[in-house]
Amino acid sequence: MESKKILSVKNLNKSFGNFKAVNNINLHVNKGDIYGFLGPNGAGKSTTLRMVLGLIKPDSGEILINGQNISGPNRNFLSSIGALIEKPDFYKNLSAYDNLKILFKMSRLKDTNRISEVLKEVDLWDKKNQKVGGFSQGMKQRLGIAQTLMHQPSLIILDEPSNGLDPQGQSDMRSLILRINQDMGITVIISSHILSEIEKISYRMVVINNGEKNVEGKVQEIIHNELLKVSFKSENLEIISSFLKKQSIDFEISNGSIIANINEENIPLILKKMIKENISITEMKQMRTLEELFLGLTK
Repeated sequence: MESKKILSVKNLNKSFGNFKAVNNINLHVNKGDIYGFLGPNGAGKSTTLRMVLGLIKPDSGEILINGQNISGPNRNFLSSIGALIEKPDFYKNLSAYDNLKILFKMSRLKDTNRISEVLKEVDLWDKKNQKVGGFSQGMKQRLGIAQTLMHQPSLIILDEPSNGLDPQGQSDMRSLILRINQDMGITVIISSHILSEIEKISYRMVVINNGEKNVEGKVQEIIHNELLKVSFKSENLEIISSFLKKQSIDFEISNGSIIANINEENIPLILKKMIKENISITEMKQMRTLEELFLGLTK
């Protein structure tokens, strides 16, 4: 059964003067996804996301949110999206609660209990009366996410949500995003340069560079495509080295392990041959990471 698409981008183009910022991009985000949006600075990520939010008008192409074309006169699609595109900006001398209260009034929401609910959802309820000027970067990021949740969207877009956070803050942010996705049923798009975070949290992703899409799909399938780095440990590395040379497999020895470059579909055959030749290995693991993939795709 095909997954329902919450966002579809078709043949999207945008230029600024002679500069082609986005070049014929196609992508889709399924309902329930945590979707990684990756690319180096200047790749076209922010321009694409701003077009999705209706902040920039595309030169051509189509953007559908829940099946609705956002270029039409009906702007109801905005009520289904929450976004944190840049660092959240707050009144530093006001409390977390009062900052959200201002947004509540501007958004013409009706249920004042919603302010308390979102503060609890982002683990800031016990800080509700504290002035935002005294918040850490991680707390400000969580308050920014609270803003995106106020109107109960079905999709939120987060731009660099872990940027500037220490390892504990990054872990807390990852846990929050997973909770928003799994417990609240909200689809999440994450634009980030912290590739390890995307690898840990995203189900699907797209990589763009120079305004063009390089690859899109399930994170694990993309990582394991083509050549993988496979680490072998053994009490006799010379035997493994000799075996890999016979198979014309490139490898290097590092920190007591052999790191070989093997096509994923050939791994079962290689292991079968090792067993047949009584080659003993104490450990084998795949080492290809999203960062290696990312660097390879964006060269």
